[in-house]
Amino acid sequence: MNITEFNKFIGILKTVKRTGWVNKKIPHPESVAEHSFRTGILAMLLAKEMNVDPLKSIKMALIHDVGESIIGDIVIGKQGTPPSFVQAKRAKERDAIKRIFSSIGNAGKEYVKLFDEYEENKSPEARFVKQLDKLEMAIQAYEYENKYGLDLEEFYESARIKIKDNKLVAILNGLVKMRKKK
Repeated sequence: MNITEFNKFIGILKTVKRTGWVNKKIPHPESVAEHSFRTGILAMLLAKEMNVDPLKSIKMALIHDVGESIIGDIVIGKQGTPPSFVQAKRAKERDAIKRIFSSIGNAGKEYVKLFDEYEENKSPEARFVKQLDKLEMAIQAYEYENKYGLDLEEFYESARIKIKDNKLVAILNGLVKMRKKK
């Protein structure tokens, strides 16, 4: 197990800026690590209420973007993105995940399996964390709007498309309601 090698990849995530915010010219945009951290905290807080395994959800939330330390934060969410591009991105990300987690030996196999489960939307935890990923993005949009006086509606629209669970929709709607009061 080579924790030093593994941590090099994790450390890189602290410097990889989230592409959506960079494209919107947000000053000092959040890093992938910051996004993953808050997604993990949301999983920790909401998993029991959502009737999913808390530890599995937290692990999934923390690792869902680890491959971006190698491939970068590639945005594929826009309509009209060719399926071949989406498949190529996913293949690159999975290869990156395998490479990163191989540095910690057999222990890494669990995380590759969790990543696959997340990507394939195979479990209640995967579906939950995918929604949290978008909820966290909407929370960040709200913060940037307040801080910089911007209109980031497209990020809320993206979240509305992906968030289906009633409890998470209610959280998103509460955020939108706070947004409209300003």
